[in-house]
Amino acid sequence: MLAMLARVRSCHHAFRLAVVVAAAVVAGGCETIGSDLSDLARGLSMPTPGEAARMAVDPGDADRRREGTLLLANAPFGGDETYVRIYRDYAANERDPLVRSVAIRALARHGEPDDAMIIAEQLTAESLPVRWEAAKGLQRLHQPDVVPALLRTIRQVDETPAVREACAIAAGQYPQDRVFQALVSALDARDLEVNVAAAWSMRMLTGQDHGLDPRPWLRWYNDADDPFAGGQEYLYPTYTRPESWFEKLAFWSTPLREQPAPPVGLRSAAERTTYDDDPPGDGGE
Repeated sequence: MLAMLARVRSCHHAFRLAVVVAAAVVAGGCETIGSDLSDLARGLSMPTPGEAARMAVDPGDADRRREGTLLLANAPFGGDETYVRIYRDYAANERDPLVRSVAIRALARHGEPDDAMIIAEQLTAESLPVRWEAAKGLQRLHQPDVVPALLRTIRQVDETPAVREACAIAAGQYPQDRVFQALVSALDARDLEVNVAAAWSMRMLTGQDHGLDPRPWLRWYNDADDPFAGGQEYLYPTYTRPESWFEKLAFWSTPLREQPAPPVGLRSAAERTTYDDDPPGDGGE
């Protein structure tokens, strides 16, 4: 298997080399080939863990900070406290929205329950990818103090459906009357994905299934002595996406493919795993 992978990588690199050589000849002749090959060699080198760490803290290049943070977060050692401090700082203070989005994702993956408060503050960010990563991140960290922020977002009719949906799913880990009432109201939202997410969370909270009509839900809830007695174990959903070419180069940072699991705060830190996916919109503020 290792020999096969080596041959595949060799063929891939040879193809890229041929492309650059051909482009160099067409563009300006043989005198440019040497510099082009030097650039190619640098581009083909796989970043080491140390290089990824330096990329993550590059003050002058947001793309390098984003790539480095992503590589660290995906690595087996990405939960080291040194790196978690970087994720916290970027999630709260990073000006570039794409870097902040990656940092929120990393913090949700490797952080502690109290880090949910940092993430919840990003539900009001101007950037849609930042808000969406924050909503998804709150599915993975259990901290009851974030409930007000979740419910405000669920009720925010001018918020994008993807963010409201993710917040509705995150709310399914909190068996509280105010949560149930907000989710019932969300069944009347004009976006089906928000309705479905609200019904899913109510099933988690109660063990009941009354569809997407709020009226039978309310009738049952008003008659129940303890509406949360039959609640099911909350498991956050997982997301996947194809690995980028940059991640494939960093073989030591390959994302783990996980199964749904209880959020941090409801499970031991030893059970943590990783996920990846793509944001629903662009990275502009």
